[in-house]
Amino acid sequence: MASVADNLTDRLTVLAEPMRLEILMVIRQAGSCCASDILGHFDITQPTLSHHMSVLIDNGLVKAVKQGRFMRYSINKAAVLELKKVLELIASDAPSEKTSVKTSEKFSDKPAKRSDKKKDKDKKKKKDKKKKK
Repeated sequence: MASVADNLTDRLTVLAEPMRLEILMVIRQAGSCCASDILGHFDITQPTLSHHMSVLIDNGLVKAVKQGRFMRYSINKAAVLELKKVLELIASDAPSEKTSVKTSEKFSDKPAKRSDKKKDKDKKKKKDKKKKK
């Protein structure tokens, strides 16, 4: 199960691709649009746009709703606001113990312990080896 921090990291990675960021800006400006509307703004093929759209949708940044034969795309404002909140927390001057990020999990100003993840992976590998025997 992916943590909130992992989901946010994935979303930031998605936004690091300039074409995806530009696609989001086109959708934001239109409010809601279909693929042909988006393609009119770029010199890319439909399969390339389809790839970028599926990445944006899979990571929760864009909503897709079928209308007749077409898909209409819009910004998932909740996901974008969650990113904004985390970035504002990072940029803030005032340190805080914990800040909620619209989920049941909390973020801390302390860096995450990577060793815990490594320990969990090691335990899982041991269990998998025992099952194979």
